[in-house]
Amino acid sequence: MASPIVESPKHRLLQAASDGKIKLLKRVGEELDFGEGLAKTFVQVKDAGGRTALHFAAAEGKTHVCKYLVQDLGLDANLKDRKGDTPLNHATLGQQNQTVAWLAANGANPNLGNAEGFCALHYAAEKGLKDLMRLLISKGAKIEAESHAGTPLQCAAAHGRKEAVKMLLDRKANAGADPNLDSNGLKPLHYAAAKGESEIIKCLLKAGANPNVTETDGLTPLEIAALHSDHAAVMVLLPVTSRIPTYPDWSLVGIMKYVHSDEGRRQRELKKMEMFLHSKSRGEEAFKRKDYVDAIYWYSQAIIASPCDATVFSNRSLCWARLNEGSRALSDAEACVALKPDWGKAHYREGVAWKLLGNLPMSAEAFAEGLKVDPENKELKVAFREAVEAEYGMPVSEGIQIIHLEL
Repeated sequence: MASPIVESPKHRLLQAASDGKIKLLKRVGEELDFGEGLAKTFVQVKDAGGRTALHFAAAEGKTHVCKYLVQDLGLDANLKDRKGDTPLNHATLGQQNQTVAWLAANGANPNLGNAEGFCALHYAAEKGLKDLMRLLISKGAKIEAESHAGTPLQCAAAHGRKEAVKMLLDRKANAGADPNLDSNGLKPLHYAAAKGESEIIKCLLKAGANPNVTETDGLTPLEIAALHSDHAAVMVLLPVTSRIPTYPDWSLVGIMKYVHSDEGRRQRELKKMEMFLHSKSRGEEAFKRKDYVDAIYWYSQAIIASPCDATVFSNRSLCWARLNEGSRALSDAEACVALKPDWGKAHYREGVAWKLLGNLPMSAEAFAEGLKVDPENKELKVAFREAVEAEYGMPVSEGIQIIHLEL
């Protein structure tokens, strides 16, 4: 007979918040309070994703619980979970209009983004939630707010939310919803072309989007639509796109034939390489002047153009490390190792990232792996020795290092 599942007090507290059972929430909170006060208890009790009772209550639209936690106990309405999402973000994702309204009126900042820059308006635009979008904008949400996926307009275009696109373009108060705004190499018009959203393409063109602007691979929206064999989108874009000299027949049939021809593929590869070299060069220039944020942007563009280049991942990992962003530095370093496992510098980048994260054993292991493929690398030798000495608090000789590598 299986043993009954026993819920922990922490689980019961978070479940009570999610269910809106405020009496149970208070009772369990008191059980977990060891003299520091209920407010601190409710902040400290989290699930694996770093979500507190306030996040759970917001996601499920339990506004009365949010009021108790924020108004009565004084919890910060902008508490972030492990991904950086606020209660307002969770309420938006849960489509909890009343809770969003209450949070926004009681200290929640609509422009606080998570680790990827996503704010509540990005989530609302992505889902096409017009009422919530209006509400958030009325509370000061920035239409031009940037994220890894672009602006709210880009999010709406990428998910085919025609009405959301129209609403964002029609907002006179915020002229920042620029239909040509670039983020990570893609623009709203390119998103719409890739998705075959002809009506959204028309909306964007009407709002002033430039059909001749290229994305990271050097392609226009028309070419992207043609690559997806979307005749309707090509027909919308053809009359407003300037003729591209390499296309021998500038007609619907001619364009479709060319983009899928060997010559068309060759030209795209050439464009991609040009964009890669340009972006990499701009990244190196930014790094030299210690503008690491700009360098990361350009290295990201280079990665989009050539996603299997280990050097660029190494360079971007270094930039993240200079900004003390250990997790992101590690992610790029691991990609670098996967792409080029016999490169000592890749392992060095991984070791540095682990060190930033405070994991000295993993840091030492990464440096040791690097020495296996590049045993004479002085930088790796020093880094390995320092990591081991920091971990064990004792000097490490060259001999011990060699023994470690042979095991």
